[in-house]
Amino acid sequence: MSMQNNLARRTKFRVILNGMPLGFSKISNISSTMEFETVVEGGVNDRVHYLPKPRQSMDKLILEYGIASGELTRTTLTAGYELVRGIIIMVMPETGMVPTATYQANWGIVTKWEIDTLDAGSSGLLIKKVEISHNGLNETINKIGL
Repeated sequence: MSMQNNLARRTKFRVILNGMPLGFSKISNISSTMEFETVVEGGVNDRVHYLPKPRQSMDKLILEYGIASGELTRTTLTAGYELVRGIIIMVMPETGMVPTATYQANWGIVTKWEIDTLDAGSSGLLIKKVEISHNGLNETINKIGL
């Protein structure tokens, strides 16, 4: 099998928030950051030291989905809703049930939500965006088949 055939597709994924599987059409800003402080050691001119800083802000994850009438499962995703059971995002292969990659945060909180512009002249879907601040994502890559 060539390396090209092993590359993960980004079209299939599963999301579990607070232990409940939910469907989303798009996820962006899947990232985790760490800030460092540069320390120059006296008398040492050929290098500097990088020390991790205490976390100053949380990373943000943006999830998007189409609003459906009669929907109850995602109505709790309003500002201030705390995800005490965490966030799990699984990138799924075209066939099979074992995720190619998993991104997980132990805690999160909904900090913002918004819907697209309401336009009487348009017939597109009404999309809701939910912004979740989290305390850092852990990445797990499945090496089966590689």
